[in-house]
Amino acid sequence: AVVSTQSTGIQAEKAQLKLSQESRPCVAIDCAYDYLMSEKEINKTRMQILRCYHLLKSPSTKLFHLHLSNFKKDSILSKSFEEKTPGFQSMHITKFSEPIFDRFSSNRIIYLTPDSPNLLESVSEDFVYVIGGFVDDNIKRSTSLNRCVHHKLKTASLPLSKYYKKLNHKQEVLTINQVFEILLLVFNGWSWEEVFTKILPSRKGYVPSLESSANNNDDNNDSTNDDSATDDSAVL
Repeated sequence: AVVSTQSTGIQAEKAQLKLSQESRPCVAIDCAYDYLMSEKEINKTRMQILRCYHLLKSPSTKLFHLHLSNFKKDSILSKSFEEKTPGFQSMHITKFSEPIFDRFSSNRIIYLTPDSPNLLESVSEDFVYVIGGFVDDNIKRSTSLNRCVHHKLKTASLPLSKYYKKLNHKQEVLTINQVFEILLLVFNGWSWEEVFTKILPSRKGYVPSLESSANNNDDNNDSTNDDSATDDSAVL
């Protein structure tokens, strides 16, 4: 019975992953940054992309269609997948060698970069969201932003600063899979604040921002003054 249950679960996961390729919105990981990374960093990028893929397994999740753009067969990243990820070619990921703006209309593309002055407000089926495919511990700031400016692409940053700040003032770059999961949860009905509370590691020095705290205090005051108010904190 245990084996049968496990088999049913695996089949459900496979069906869910296959269904993801018919879903919207599209989320693309831009794999154009091999030349900026060491082999170790490229392997980390591979692992983070795989974590994105596995986030699509849950049957209760509204799905994304995962793409890898600028994914060239002769790239180090592609070779890393071939050598270290069994079954990679059969995974339900749409892969193509051209840049994202050659596949989709530019007015549908939103490229996510922490250096963008535009805050992302929501996640919609109407857009294609692009995440820079690199581990950027040592990569210069504005690398992806400059690329977007050059190709006249719309950009946005996650609204992290509205809800959290860092005590040490050091810019913390989120991993590819963290950004992917944030987008996925917001698309599935979570609020930005709930998502950041779940994803951001407290050990990294993140604390709620004054703006967020003020909003929470206002909500608490409203609840205190209104006997009909309900506590939504247990929704999740």
